[in-house]
Amino acid sequence: MSYRKLQQRLNTLPIGYPATKSGVELRILEALFTPKEAEIAVKMSFIPESVEKIYRRVKKIVASKDELREILDKMYHNGAINLQRTNQGNGEEIRYHLAFLAVGMYEYQVGTLTKDFYEDIEDYFDEAYRDEVISTKINQLRTIPIEESVTPEHNIATFDELNEIIRKTRKIAVMECICQKGKELINKPCKQTDMREHCFALNNSAQHVVDLNNGKFVTNDEALLILKRAQEEGLILQPGNALDPNFICCCCGCCCDLITNIKKLDRPWELFHSNFIASVDSDLCIGCESCLNRCQMDAIEMVENIATVNQNLCIGCGNCVVTCSEEAITLEKKEKELIPPNTTKDLFLKIMDKKAELRRKEKGVL
Repeated sequence: MSYRKLQQRLNTLPIGYPATKSGVELRILEALFTPKEAEIAVKMSFIPESVEKIYRRVKKIVASKDELREILDKMYHNGAINLQRTNQGNGEEIRYHLAFLAVGMYEYQVGTLTKDFYEDIEDYFDEAYRDEVISTKINQLRTIPIEESVTPEHNIATFDELNEIIRKTRKIAVMECICQKGKELINKPCKQTDMREHCFALNNSAQHVVDLNNGKFVTNDEALLILKRAQEEGLILQPGNALDPNFICCCCGCCCDLITNIKKLDRPWELFHSNFIASVDSDLCIGCESCLNRCQMDAIEMVENIATVNQNLCIGCGNCVVTCSEEAITLEKKEKELIPPNTTKDLFLKIMDKKAELRRKEKGVL
C-alpha cells in the first residue's frame, strides 16, 4: 500500500509518475525504496526541507531525528531522493527532497543497474512515462549544435554555445551513459560509439554524482576534450533546458531512452527545444550519403540521389553538416529563437503552469 501512495505522491511532481495497468511503476519503486523508506517519502516534498521539518510529519514512523537522518542519507546514496547543501552562517545545512524518475532516480542507478530494472524502465516508458514526459511539450533537455556546424553568420546565442556553457560551470563530473549501459544488459550494444563516459553533471549535480560513486570530477578542459570526441563520434549535445543547466547529455539515436521514445512519434521536432534546422542545397549534393549515418534522428533520406531533410524529424544538432564534403548541408537558424528559462527551478515552474493550463482546458474553463 505504501508503494501505491508513493506513486500517487510522485505523480504530483512537475514530471509526474502515472499509474499503469501492468503495475510496472510499483516494481520500480520496490527496487528503489524499502517499505519504510516509501512511507517516509510519501511525506516528503519536491521542495528541499530540513530533517527537522520532515521529522514533524514522520515521527510516527521513526524513533528519532537521528534515525530519520540515517534513513534519508541511505535513500540519497541509493539514488532514491535528492539532497541540497546550502551554506549557512553556522555551517552547511542539508535538505532532502523527492526526485523525478527521469531525469533523476533512473540515472542515479548507473552504478548498480540490473537487467531486470532496466527492462522495467523500458516497459514503463512504453506504457505511461513517455506520454507524461511529453505531455506539456516542454522538454527537460534542449539541443545545441555541435561546434563545427556553426558559422559566425549564425549569430549564435551564448546559451547555445558549448564552450560558453562549460566555461561558466564551476564544478563538473562525468559519468557513464545509463542508456548505453541498459542496452548492453539486454544485448543491444550501441551502434554509434564505443565511448561510455560522456554524460556530465554540472555544479551542484556534479557533487551528487560523486557522492553516489557514479562518476568522477573532471576539469573544464578535460570536459571539453571528452565533448570534442563525443561530437566527432556523432553524438547529440543536450544540456538541461535552462540558461544555467545542471547536466549535459551526449546522446545517440540507438540507445538514448528520450530520443528512441520520441522518435516513435510523428513530429519529434515539436518536443526538442532547438534553435536550428538542417537544410540541403540540392545543387551541391552529390548523393554520397555520408550524412545518413550521422543523423541520429533518421531525419535524412535520399530522394533521386539527393539528400532530403524531414523537418518533422530534424532537431538541428548539426551532425550532418560537418561530414558533408561538398558543404551541401548547412544549419539555418529558426525565425523564432527559443530562450531557455533561467534555472532548472524556473523550468519546472513553467511545466507546472502548462499542466495547470491543460487541466483547465480539459474542464472547459479556457
